[in-house]
Amino acid sequence: MPNKYQVIIRDILEGIENHRFKRGQKLPSIRHLSQVYKCSKDTVQKAMMELKYQHRIYAVEKSGYYILEDQDFQDNTVKLNPDDFQHLPYEDFRSCLNESLVGRENYLFNYYHQQEGLEELIDSLQRLLMDYDVYTKKDQLVITAGSQQALYILTQMDFGTKGTDILLEEPTYHRMKELVEHQGLAYQTIERTLDGIDLEQLEAIFKTGRIKCFYTIPRLHNPLGTTYHLETKKAIIRLAQRYKVYIIEDDYLADFDSSKSLPLHYLDTDNKVIYIKSFTPTLFPALRIGGVALPHKLVPAFLGYKSLIDYDTNLIMQKALSLYIDNGMFARNSRHLFQQVLDKRLHMEAALASCQLAYPYQLATDLLTIQLPHQTVTPQLKHSQLGIEIISCPSFSYLQLPYSQDFKEKLQQILTYLH
Repeated sequence: MPNKYQVIIRDILEGIENHRFKRGQKLPSIRHLSQVYKCSKDTVQKAMMELKYQHRIYAVEKSGYYILEDQDFQDNTVKLNPDDFQHLPYEDFRSCLNESLVGRENYLFNYYHQQEGLEELIDSLQRLLMDYDVYTKKDQLVITAGSQQALYILTQMDFGTKGTDILLEEPTYHRMKELVEHQGLAYQTIERTLDGIDLEQLEAIFKTGRIKCFYTIPRLHNPLGTTYHLETKKAIIRLAQRYKVYIIEDDYLADFDSSKSLPLHYLDTDNKVIYIKSFTPTLFPALRIGGVALPHKLVPAFLGYKSLIDYDTNLIMQKALSLYIDNGMFARNSRHLFQQVLDKRLHMEAALASCQLAYPYQLATDLLTIQLPHQTVTPQLKHSQLGIEIISCPSFSYLQLPYSQDFKEKLQQILTYLH
């Protein structure tokens, strides 16, 4: 005969499976359940903790327990088309936003500003970063109004070294390059191809003593989609330590890395890596909240510059994001988005297998990148109506074709231009 603890768990799970409990629905209070089941509140609390561990419910501080996923959601998620799924993170986040305001009036009005970010979100972020093999102390974390704010502050800072120039990969994230150029900041570039970077050239650049920081996207690079091999990452860290160069590691697509490769931050033993985490790719673009893990000695300067830009990163959004991470919604929606990416990749791989592409290429998330000699990019190809983008770099040109339902047909048309 099952004990009361097991009966409570069974009844709630059956309620979810039989559609009596809906996603986001609040469960009866601990006191009420203890009266219904004629048991102690500790027994009910133990059952709630087990259901929370199974990711079937989540807790809201000073409010209660809520259903994380109902049976309708589990049944329908696999049937959703990709466009419909884009709304799910928003809907989940909206429920967290509503919950963050429940009974919070006194908290909001009595809040004193914390330039580094809301304590609850700092706690949530520290635990989340462990999933990416980023281990850092809470006092090294700062919440920012998106990764772009973090990048702006870092370009302004004096890192306490003799270097004055910022080193960028070529190509790189276009907004980082625009940020540096529009401010008239001194910068250099090092070419990155589908094979990576020339480590001897990197050492020669570091050796000049002019580089204060190296901005890099080690995994799922923007725009190439490549990931550095482990040996390359170790070499970059060794060179940064030898020549006292800080590394800004932009890990914006960590949630989509199927290989779970180690970040540079994990390999750093000399406090030379600044790690940036963005939530935009796994939520929605309007949520401008990011997190930065900094070496201890850089935290005061970073906070000093941040205080000149804003008084606080949006408090209510921070509260909602903390809840969204802690209740398991972030992890669940990240898994679903990752599955979408894998489905697209399988479609693109099948198309590539039938086309016999003769040039080096890279598949990443929902994009195909083909590395081409400059002379193969004809005006006819460049101005075709195939929805492609051409990126020109010193040694190669890169043709990028985003995923679509007619991906295979477009790829075949591209090949006719290349032949």
